[in-house]
Amino acid sequence: MTTFATLKTDISSYMARSDLTESLKNTFVRIAEAEIRRKVRIGQMETTNTSFSVSSQTTALPTGFVSMRAVTNNTQNQREMEYMSPVRLRSSRIFDEGTGEPSVYTIEGDNIVIAPTPSSGSLTLVYYKAFDALSADTDTNWLLANGYDIYLYGSLRAASEWAMEPDTENQYAIKFERAVEQINREDRWGRVSGSGLVRTGGGGTP
Repeated sequence: MTTFATLKTDISSYMARSDLTESLKNTFVRIAEAEIRRKVRIGQMETTNTSFSVSSQTTALPTGFVSMRAVTNNTQNQREMEYMSPVRLRSSRIFDEGTGEPSVYTIEGDNIVIAPTPSSGSLTLVYYKAFDALSADTDTNWLLANGYDIYLYGSLRAASEWAMEPDTENQYAIKFERAVEQINREDRWGRVSGSGLVRTGGGGTP
């Protein structure tokens, strides 16, 4: 099983430096995870919450939320709600309509904003959730096990930036972007063909 400890060992091996502390390696991985949250969008990140409770116009989004796929109103026979930009929603008549069944939504920061204002009820959210961050040495997640090169190259790019090695940093940045594009593309192909995402070799160390 590929773990956080394995990743940190490989960072040390690739960088071949004696001054990489545990704290530094943890930071490199945190930076890589931030990039992953912004760029990786695959089916393994999709999460469905069928009972997301709402009782006001603004409600905090679930922990780990990165982007929305779909929102439906459970009290209106799973009617899909329309997305509006924050400016458009707040300037629309429906925003000040009073209490009613929500039919539109937007995302503002870490909150979902809906209109009209519900008295109570629930929504079904289909959204992309970030992979669990690595913390303990024994930690793992789906991407670390199946897209290990993404974690490794992202971490090495951050390490090379810290080491002030721009040529090496650029090389790992290119490798990271290629690996991200590949896994995103494979996921898109899998959705079109109806087959699941298959990665040979278990995503081991390149």
